[in-house]
Amino acid sequence: MKQILLLTAAVILSFGSFAQTCTPDGQFAGSSAGLYPAGPLGPTCELIAPKTIVSLTDTFVSGLPLVGSATLYITRMRINAVTGLPAGLLLSTDVMVSMDPDGPWGYWDNTGTFPNQTAAFGCAFVYGTGGDWDAAIGGGPNSDGVYPLVFEVDAFVAGADPAILGFIGGAQWVSGIDPASGGGSFFINDTLVVASDYANISTSITGDGNVAPSTQYTYSVPNDPNVTYNWTATNGTIDFGQGTNEVVVAWTGSGNLEVDLTDGGCQGTDNIDVTAIATAIDEAAGINASVYPNPSNGIFNLRLESADALNIRVMDVAGKVIRTEQLSGSTLYNIDMQAAKAGVYVMEIETAQGKTFKRLIKN
Repeated sequence: MKQILLLTAAVILSFGSFAQTCTPDGQFAGSSAGLYPAGPLGPTCELIAPKTIVSLTDTFVSGLPLVGSATLYITRMRINAVTGLPAGLLLSTDVMVSMDPDGPWGYWDNTGTFPNQTAAFGCAFVYGTGGDWDAAIGGGPNSDGVYPLVFEVDAFVAGADPAILGFIGGAQWVSGIDPASGGGSFFINDTLVVASDYANISTSITGDGNVAPSTQYTYSVPNDPNVTYNWTATNGTIDFGQGTNEVVVAWTGSGNLEVDLTDGGCQGTDNIDVTAIATAIDEAAGINASVYPNPSNGIFNLRLESADALNIRVMDVAGKVIRTEQLSGSTLYNIDMQAAKAGVYVMEIETAQGKTFKRLIKN
């Protein structure tokens, strides 16, 4: 009894300082008795590893003396013990308010009157600090972060068909009934897995890597309503969207954009480098030329004052030539860039009078 009271005191102290709780997963309402979902527990960003619980309402036992078999009607359930938890991690439930020395994690009560009861629907969860969870990484019997758990679950027998309670000592917890009469606690095996990346949020920034200074560009990451977003622009200004999953940035030159994500005990980050093309790229060299529309979806019009022969080269920001043409006989040409990726390009125009350069922005 002293050990039970000490355990109860420890749970009271730990629960009183820990505000987290669990909510039963509604998709398992009406399921047969058990722990849900199937498969191992694992920590969430709220630093808990929850399981939904569906209570027993009755159980069939056989091999009984005198009657052979009977249906036992269950009205409430409790967890008597759990073994296998890593050091520092504890168990709690959504019924802690009903705890007492005999039920250190509280009681789940079925509703209605047997034999027509509705199963109790609740949850239990393993919890701890971020440091507790981190310390569990790579632990367990095989040093892989996998911990076999055993839950000792108890059920209160309030009735039976046929009426055999008088033979087993009356209504009582099944753990107090002689195993020869169908008694004894239930033992449920489960597994807790603490992966090395449990606290990582994976994300990726989408947006332009080639930019024109003093022009606004939009960048985004997948949206999660539970996540807090913090953006940092180096050599740029975040004009809109700080604190959301999408920002608008005006660049002053080549730089970097980083986003840091936080969700409870989880964190994530990503960044993207941007390369800016100088706004003064147009160089007059005795050639009067204009390009429009610019930006364009891919078709640029090049207008010149004369119909003299000319050579053009289009290069990406790395200097790679992606298009060359020799033109003559007109003052207006269509430059087809529809096959090129969106971004910033440089068009070199060369005539007998010299060279000039035009910046092209492909949407």
